[in-house]
Amino acid sequence: MKLIWLKFGCLLLLGLLAAGCGPLVKKESPPADLPSSPNHPTASSSPVTENFVTPSGKKPQFVVLAFDGSHSLDMWQKTLDFSQQMSAQGTKVKFTYFLSGVYFLNYRKAHRYVPPDGQPGHSLIGFADSNKDVEKRVAFVNRAIAEGHEIGSHLNGHFDGTHWSQQQWQVEFNAFNNLVFSIPQNNDVSAKDAARYTLNLTAKQLVGLRAPELGSNPAMFKVLKEQGYTYDTSLNGKANAWPEKLDNGIWEFPLAQINYATTTKKILSMDYNFYYKQSNAKDVAVKGTPVWNAFYNDTYNSYLNYFSANYNANRAPVYIGSHFSEWNDGVYWEAMRDFAAEVCGKPEVYCVTFGELEQYMESQPVN
Repeated sequence: MKLIWLKFGCLLLLGLLAAGCGPLVKKESPPADLPSSPNHPTASSSPVTENFVTPSGKKPQFVVLAFDGSHSLDMWQKTLDFSQQMSAQGTKVKFTYFLSGVYFLNYRKAHRYVPPDGQPGHSLIGFADSNKDVEKRVAFVNRAIAEGHEIGSHLNGHFDGTHWSQQQWQVEFNAFNNLVFSIPQNNDVSAKDAARYTLNLTAKQLVGLRAPELGSNPAMFKVLKEQGYTYDTSLNGKANAWPEKLDNGIWEFPLAQINYATTTKKILSMDYNFYYKQSNAKDVAVKGTPVWNAFYNDTYNSYLNYFSANYNANRAPVYIGSHFSEWNDGVYWEAMRDFAAEVCGKPEVYCVTFGELEQYMESQPVN
């Protein structure tokens, strides 16, 4: 099967993300204070499946909202606060955060990350700005876990692994484990301060991947299985397709090819693809202007039409991919946020993590 993805590349400079991309390609197969988490018990990265009630007798309509990257402290604050606000209104909105390991390594220690086919300290998206930056990011991740969100992997330096061997994939997965589970040691943090640099996460809770640039190959899926992962979100598929297991038992939750706004032209259900289509991946829109409003309306309506088509038919899960980048003056974040606020409180709609969706699929009878 030939799949078409929009190739994504980004470069970190002075703590700001700027993106630059090539054409479509074919592939196989200001910083916040330390966040608090008041009155939230520690939770597993993979919450226990709830009772997804559907009085109509139809399947539940799942909406899965995920973020790649994890650099921006401002976006950590905004996304977690939004989820809390929705919860206070009686509506559950949970996110899956796919972490980039390099954001837990001070750039002064960059040489401690060695990519599979590059020089030590090489990363397309940079590293953490300082130890204080790492500490704040760790606190946000721990808040996310405590509040019932899920943590997954986006690996490390944002390299396209389409042509990597199985051994190279193993190197990158092992490097990710080192970067997220040995943060104090990698950043030369003293023993007395180590707890503030430690994620409340275990390897067993880390079960999902979105490959950088959506670049995968058969070798990656072999390593996924070896590493104990149970699902992947790196492929793309039809908007109305229910998830399936791959031959090796890994669940595939693909991003969807959806209609763009009111047209029949297809676009991947991810914010970067809208950014590229609308402004050639350049920041040209300012909030409140006609251009910004047009970008917002087209993105929001694309998501809403995707949801409505599934909700009123076979109720296949809806997948929206986002980044921790407020491109075009935050238009894509605001469109996704408002979309979630609109649909997540509807009857028989559940805005869940990928882990929760996986548990639901595992609970269903085998056809």
